[in-house]
Amino acid sequence: MLSKSEKLESTLKRLVPSTLTSSKVHPSLGEVDYVIVGGGLTGCVIASRLSQHDSNLQVLLIEAGIDASENPLTKDIGGASALAGSDLDYNYKTSLQANTNDRVHTATAGKVLGGGSILNYGLWLRGDARDYDQWAKLVGEERWSYKGLLPYFKKSENHVKAKQAPEHRGSDGPIRVTSVFESDPKRRYGLREPVKAAWEEMGLQENPRGDCGSIQGICESLENWDEGKRQPSNLAYCLKNVRVLTSAVVHKVTITSDPDGNLRAPNVVLADGRQIQARKEIILSAGTIKTPQILMLSGIGPAGLLSGQGIPVVKDNAEVGNNYFDHFALFQTWKLRNPEKGFSTGGPGWDEPAFSKGLPFDWTVNEGIPSSLLRSAMRMDAANGKMNDESLMDPAKAFVETMVFYSPVGAPVPVDGSYIATSTMLLIPTSRGSLQIVSPSPDDPPTIDPNFYDTKVDRTALIHGVRRILRALLQTTSGNEYIELEEAPEGMPSLSADSSDAEIDARFRMAGVSHAHAAGSAAMGKVVDSDLRVLGIAGLRVADASVLPVAIGGHPQATLYGLAEQAAEMILQDK
Repeated sequence: MLSKSEKLESTLKRLVPSTLTSSKVHPSLGEVDYVIVGGGLTGCVIASRLSQHDSNLQVLLIEAGIDASENPLTKDIGGASALAGSDLDYNYKTSLQANTNDRVHTATAGKVLGGGSILNYGLWLRGDARDYDQWAKLVGEERWSYKGLLPYFKKSENHVKAKQAPEHRGSDGPIRVTSVFESDPKRRYGLREPVKAAWEEMGLQENPRGDCGSIQGICESLENWDEGKRQPSNLAYCLKNVRVLTSAVVHKVTITSDPDGNLRAPNVVLADGRQIQARKEIILSAGTIKTPQILMLSGIGPAGLLSGQGIPVVKDNAEVGNNYFDHFALFQTWKLRNPEKGFSTGGPGWDEPAFSKGLPFDWTVNEGIPSSLLRSAMRMDAANGKMNDESLMDPAKAFVETMVFYSPVGAPVPVDGSYIATSTMLLIPTSRGSLQIVSPSPDDPPTIDPNFYDTKVDRTALIHGVRRILRALLQTTSGNEYIELEEAPEGMPSLSADSSDAEIDARFRMAGVSHAHAAGSAAMGKVVDSDLRVLGIAGLRVADASVLPVAIGGHPQATLYGLAEQAAEMILQDK
């Protein structure tokens, strides 16, 4: 029987030509044109597009996790909640978070072919054009503006309403995109109109083009469930001509120097020491946590930290692992007045199969913050040396996203039609965290400090957002007709429309959570250039959420598909 390492070597020999002489220390397993590290959402897109462009290109996609295509839990919405914390999830833990009562949070990250597109809940929500334009302005490159990214957003989409806005929506891409309402004529939730009416009483208007650059208002929620089936990147994008290696942990990339001192990354080293050479490029798409870890293990990062771990410093860059941010949020549970009317999961009529084709909700509501509140918060942050970005004062800027789910969404209450839930999520976090390696081993997860809820702007936005949903559901005629009260978590007081800022703040500190949208830890302009090349290292790029230099609203997958589509084109243009 072959050992694990012998099986791995045998597999790789079938995948790549053994053209290099093996050494006893680091035996080579051959060479390919492109090595893509991380078979998640962006990695699969890039690998697919490179191989489709030229079938003669040798593209190797390396994934630490397994191919779970046959796992029934990966097929539809019913299995989504079971995947978090499973073997398909790295299930990272953060350091104690001082701003959330020293709680430890979970950082979900896909450890599976398809990555986050296997674990997510299928929401397809771009950010506001202003978010992308701020990205472009910061890095001095229009290709990362909304207009610059738009062709690549469209390239990924097969949007059911493409004809209504062909300048913004794609029709020929691999990902089917639909609104919840249009996904099935039988998918008609009883609270659809009352929820909308409650928001309208709050002064908001429906925005029928919420995916066309301006996201403020009451927007139809979009999803990429296809007839209730998940569309992970590894299946939506063809990998037929891609050599895929799963269950293979990458340790680092090697860096060489020519006589003039120019640095280049020629090889990827697996955890057992075996190497694969890239004739053209290595692309890191291992995600917001693994990508900076691999960079640091390769000698690219803060010199003091690397030296302290016994890692030779190849490129001193103190920004690797910094600029970490995430969409912080609060989930709340609400008790319905008339559960017998079938407004929530577990109630009468919920055996209709169409109700389970995706998350049970209809609307995504995006709002700004009153300028007086925002200006005061920004002044306080500036006085404390925290982020102070004047672009935040744009009155069209959306800061908070609110969703009403016709289900208790995992709350410890009966699923009998009596409860619904809401999510109030920060779209544009200004708090910044970091991550650091703790050893030279790829098996040891880094220390992750998201620094949640740290700025006054973040706290102001989220408290305002929760106050808005409290008023919408408890004070409007439309909301109060259906909602009896907020069901507080055990040991906490129930919130009402009259709750103080301090009471709402206390709830966030006790119960606020991440939406698992981490980004920014290998930021463009600081770790990579606007072509995604790692600064100072030839032949090495990064293409995943870690490169985002600023927070982008919406939910990340729509943005990341566009990023990956553009990255593939850039790589091919440089071949």
